[in-house]
Amino acid sequence: MTTRRTMLSALAVAASLLAAPAFAQGFPSKPIKVVVPQPAGSGPDTLARTLADVLGKSLGQSVVVENRPGANGTLAAAYVLSQPADGYTLFLAGVSNMSWNPHLYKSLGHQPARDFTGVAVIANTPFVTVVAPSLGVKTLPALIKMAKAEPQRLSFASAGIGNSTHLASELLKSRTGIQMQHVPISGAGGPNALTSVMAGDTPVMTTVPVGVVPLVKSGKLVPLAVTGERRLEQLPDVPTFKELGIEMEVPGWYSLVARAGAPGDAVARLNTEINKALDTPEMKERLAGQMLIAVKSTPADVLKFTQRESAAWGPIIDKLGIAQ
Repeated sequence: MTTRRTMLSALAVAASLLAAPAFAQGFPSKPIKVVVPQPAGSGPDTLARTLADVLGKSLGQSVVVENRPGANGTLAAAYVLSQPADGYTLFLAGVSNMSWNPHLYKSLGHQPARDFTGVAVIANTPFVTVVAPSLGVKTLPALIKMAKAEPQRLSFASAGIGNSTHLASELLKSRTGIQMQHVPISGAGGPNALTSVMAGDTPVMTTVPVGVVPLVKSGKLVPLAVTGERRLEQLPDVPTFKELGIEMEVPGWYSLVARAGAPGDAVARLNTEINKALDTPEMKERLAGQMLIAVKSTPADVLKFTQRESAAWGPIIDKLGIAQ
């Protein structure tokens, strides 16, 4: 009887091992996909591909990037949520995807804080307010003076309603008491809007610095102020909003998330390797080139960041009446 019980126990153990999912045998055992909600060549796409290169080496598996742009990231989010919750399909989600979209879209179809599992917050970006040279202003106080003197004159460009470039300028209006008309210019992740600014059609924009600095250096844009605690190394003569006495905290973080229910050991492994990757010379150099600030984090930090920005910006979005 003892022998029979021993054999049955051994068979049960063997059966459980055979039935165990792949992640328990060592994650990752196949290629990982990172879904980016912006087009190829955009800032987030570059970030994803940089991270994919480094992670692929440390994980010993291919990490491929797939672009699914459109609808402020909702298309990419829906795709990730349609995939198995196995940790092999990840979403490069920005603050707008995680914190703002639930306030922007009445029929979003998912709740980011509930339906995604945080893997890691990766990086944060500052923002810079720029104007067309033809506007004739060189400082933020000069822009504020002009806007107050002629409330209906100025317009600002954004990459779309509810985009961070939209909400950042709305915050600028609120903090300074000025009026500007919003002109959303979608397409190509923001360059179309910058083209409009350079032409003077919509002469003001608050956006991320990557892609802007070369235009500043060539005299096609005039920078007025940057967010953050310190000046940008690439724009040392441009003051921070804080130096000018204006509170302008605009979140620009990117995170990696997986579908809720992803195996805990898979999430933990990815988090560990991402934090290691942020310390590599390759990542440090590439992040600096994109003017991104590395953020080391735990998986739980993604939810904390998501809830914090949702609470802070939800009332602003509601007040603007831009929910669709």
